[in-house]
Amino acid sequence: MPMPDPLDSPELARSLDHTYVLGLSCMLLLVIAFPLYKLQEPSRRNAAHEAMERESVSLGRGAFDLHCAGCHGPGGTGNGVGPTLASREFLSLVSDQQLEWLIAGGIPGSPMGAYHIDLGGPFTAQEITRVARYLRSMEATAPSVDGWRDGKRAATSTARPAAALTGTP
Repeated sequence: MPMPDPLDSPELARSLDHTYVLGLSCMLLLVIAFPLYKLQEPSRRNAAHEAMERESVSLGRGAFDLHCAGCHGPGGTGNGVGPTLASREFLSLVSDQQLEWLIAGGIPGSPMGAYHIDLGGPFTAQEITRVARYLRSMEATAPSVDGWRDGKRAATSTARPAAALTGTP
Protein backbone atom coordinates (compact mmCIF):
# COMPACT_ATOMS: atom_id res chain seq x y z
CA MET A 1 0.00 0.00 0.00
CA PRO A 2 1.54 3.34 -1.02
CA MET A 3 2.17 5.87 1.67
CA PRO A 4 0.43 9.28 1.44
CA ASP A 5 2.56 12.33 0.82
CA PRO A 6 3.92 13.78 4.01
CA LEU A 7 2.19 16.99 5.11
CA ASP A 8 5.39 18.95 4.79
CA SER A 9 6.20 17.77 1.27
CA PRO A 10 7.81 20.29 -1.09
CA GLU A 11 4.90 19.97 -3.58
CA LEU A 12 2.36 20.85 -0.90
CA ALA A 13 4.48 23.78 0.29
CA ARG A 14 4.73 25.13 -3.31
CA SER A 15 0.98 24.71 -3.76
CA LEU A 16 0.28 26.61 -0.55
CA ASP A 17 2.77 29.32 -1.55
CA HIS A 18 0.95 29.77 -4.88
CA THR A 19 -2.38 29.99 -3.06
CA TYR A 20 -1.01 32.59 -0.64
CA VAL A 21 0.44 34.65 -3.52
CA LEU A 22 -2.86 34.45 -5.39
CA GLY A 23 -4.81 35.51 -2.28
CA LEU A 24 -2.45 38.41 -1.55
CA SER A 25 -2.65 39.52 -5.21
CA CYS A 26 -6.46 39.55 -5.08
CA MET A 27 -6.41 41.48 -1.81
CA LEU A 28 -3.95 44.03 -3.24
CA LEU A 29 -6.16 44.43 -6.31
CA LEU A 30 -9.17 45.16 -4.09
CA VAL A 31 -7.19 47.56 -1.89
CA ILE A 32 -6.30 49.55 -5.01
CA ALA A 33 -9.64 49.19 -6.81
CA PHE A 34 -11.97 50.35 -4.03
CA PRO A 35 -10.41 53.80 -3.58
CA LEU A 36 -10.38 54.30 -7.37
CA TYR A 37 -14.04 53.35 -7.50
CA LYS A 38 -14.78 55.68 -4.59
CA LEU A 39 -13.13 58.57 -6.44
CA GLN A 40 -15.30 58.05 -9.53
CA GLU A 41 -18.56 57.28 -7.80
CA PRO A 42 -19.66 60.87 -6.94
CA SER A 43 -19.44 62.01 -10.56
CA ARG A 44 -21.29 58.90 -11.72
CA ARG A 45 -24.02 59.47 -9.14
CA ASN A 46 -24.31 63.13 -10.14
CA ALA A 47 -24.59 62.19 -13.80
CA ALA A 48 -27.28 59.63 -12.99
CA HIS A 49 -29.16 62.17 -10.85
CA GLU A 50 -29.03 64.77 -13.64
CA ALA A 51 -30.28 62.21 -16.17
CA MET A 52 -33.15 61.27 -13.86
CA GLU A 53 -33.98 64.94 -13.34
CA ARG A 54 -34.02 65.58 -17.12
CA GLU A 55 -36.29 62.58 -17.60
CA SER A 56 -38.57 63.72 -14.78
CA VAL A 57 -38.84 67.23 -16.23
CA SER A 58 -39.51 65.83 -19.70
CA LEU A 59 -42.29 63.56 -18.41
CA GLY A 60 -43.69 66.43 -16.34
CA ARG A 61 -43.76 68.63 -19.41
CA GLY A 62 -45.73 65.98 -21.29
CA ALA A 63 -48.25 65.65 -18.45
CA PHE A 64 -48.53 69.45 -18.20
CA ASP A 65 -49.10 69.81 -21.94
CA LEU A 66 -51.79 67.13 -21.84
CA HIS A 67 -53.68 68.14 -18.70
CA CYS A 68 -52.75 71.72 -17.71
CA ALA A 69 -51.97 73.76 -20.84
CA GLY A 70 -55.66 74.19 -21.63
CA CYS A 71 -56.09 76.53 -18.64
CA HIS A 72 -52.54 77.77 -17.99
CA GLY A 73 -51.37 78.11 -21.59
CA PRO A 74 -48.62 76.23 -23.40
CA GLY A 75 -45.60 75.99 -21.14
CA GLY A 76 -47.59 77.76 -18.40
CA THR A 77 -47.30 81.07 -20.28
CA GLY A 78 -50.91 82.00 -19.61
CA ASN A 79 -54.00 82.29 -21.78
CA GLY A 80 -56.46 84.21 -19.63
CA VAL A 81 -58.21 81.16 -18.12
CA GLY A 82 -55.92 80.17 -15.24
CA PRO A 83 -52.93 81.90 -13.65
CA THR A 84 -49.70 82.22 -15.59
CA LEU A 85 -47.49 79.66 -13.90
CA ALA A 86 -44.35 80.46 -15.89
CA SER A 87 -43.90 83.80 -14.19
CA ARG A 88 -41.19 84.98 -11.84
CA GLU A 89 -43.80 86.20 -9.37
CA PHE A 90 -45.62 82.87 -9.07
CA LEU A 91 -42.55 80.62 -9.02
CA SER A 92 -40.79 82.75 -6.42
CA LEU A 93 -43.86 82.63 -4.14
CA VAL A 94 -44.33 78.86 -3.95
CA SER A 95 -42.10 76.09 -2.65
CA ASP A 96 -41.84 72.73 -4.38
CA GLN A 97 -44.09 71.22 -1.71
CA GLN A 98 -46.69 73.92 -2.24
CA LEU A 99 -46.63 73.31 -6.00
CA GLU A 100 -47.29 69.64 -5.39
CA TRP A 101 -50.10 70.41 -2.93
CA LEU A 102 -51.74 72.84 -5.36
CA ILE A 103 -51.63 70.29 -8.16
CA ALA A 104 -52.73 67.38 -5.97
CA GLY A 105 -55.57 69.05 -4.09
CA GLY A 106 -56.59 71.86 -6.41
CA ILE A 107 -57.88 75.20 -5.17
CA PRO A 108 -61.32 75.17 -3.55
CA GLY A 109 -63.74 77.69 -5.02
CA SER A 110 -61.82 77.93 -8.29
CA PRO A 111 -61.85 75.97 -11.55
CA MET A 112 -58.60 74.28 -10.43
CA GLY A 113 -59.70 70.83 -9.40
CA ALA A 114 -57.75 68.13 -7.61
CA TYR A 115 -55.39 66.22 -9.86
CA HIS A 116 -54.27 63.49 -7.45
CA ILE A 117 -55.63 60.08 -8.42
CA ASP A 118 -56.91 59.52 -4.85
CA LEU A 119 -59.03 62.66 -5.20
CA GLY A 120 -60.44 61.76 -8.61
CA GLY A 121 -57.70 63.26 -10.74
CA PRO A 122 -55.49 61.69 -13.40
CA PHE A 123 -52.08 61.98 -11.67
CA THR A 124 -50.22 59.68 -9.33
CA ALA A 125 -48.01 61.26 -6.67
CA GLN A 126 -44.97 60.69 -8.89
CA GLU A 127 -46.62 62.43 -11.84
CA ILE A 128 -47.51 65.39 -9.63
CA THR A 129 -43.86 65.64 -8.58
CA ARG A 130 -42.82 65.56 -12.23
CA VAL A 131 -45.19 68.39 -13.16
CA ALA A 132 -43.90 70.42 -10.20
CA ARG A 133 -40.30 69.80 -11.32
CA TYR A 134 -41.19 70.88 -14.83
CA LEU A 135 -42.64 74.13 -13.52
CA ARG A 136 -39.64 74.66 -11.24
CA SER A 137 -37.29 74.12 -14.20
CA MET A 138 -38.65 77.33 -15.73
CA GLU A 139 -37.93 79.50 -12.70
CA ALA A 140 -34.43 80.65 -13.69
CA THR A 141 -35.63 82.29 -16.91
CA ALA A 142 -39.27 83.01 -16.08
CA PRO A 143 -40.29 86.53 -17.11
CA SER A 144 -41.98 88.99 -14.83
CA VAL A 145 -45.73 88.97 -15.51
CA ASP A 146 -47.66 91.64 -13.63
CA GLY A 147 -51.07 90.07 -14.25
CA TRP A 148 -49.99 86.48 -13.66
CA ARG A 149 -52.99 85.79 -11.39
CA ASP A 150 -55.36 86.71 -14.21
CA GLY A 151 -53.58 84.54 -16.77
CA LYS A 152 -51.93 87.43 -18.61
CA ARG A 153 -49.63 85.96 -21.26
CA ALA A 154 -45.94 86.02 -20.54
CA ALA A 155 -43.96 88.25 -22.88
CA THR A 156 -41.52 85.45 -23.74
CA SER A 157 -41.96 81.72 -23.80
CA THR A 158 -40.43 79.88 -20.87
CA ALA A 159 -40.83 76.50 -22.52
CA ARG A 160 -37.25 76.85 -23.81
CA PRO A 161 -35.46 76.36 -20.49
CA ALA A 162 -37.29 73.14 -19.80
CA ALA A 163 -36.66 72.05 -23.38
CA ALA A 164 -32.96 72.84 -22.97
CA LEU A 165 -32.93 70.85 -19.73
CA THR A 166 -34.57 67.87 -21.41
CA GLY A 167 -32.43 68.12 -24.52
CA THR A 168 -35.39 68.55 -26.88
CA PRO A 169 -35.93 71.45 -29.31
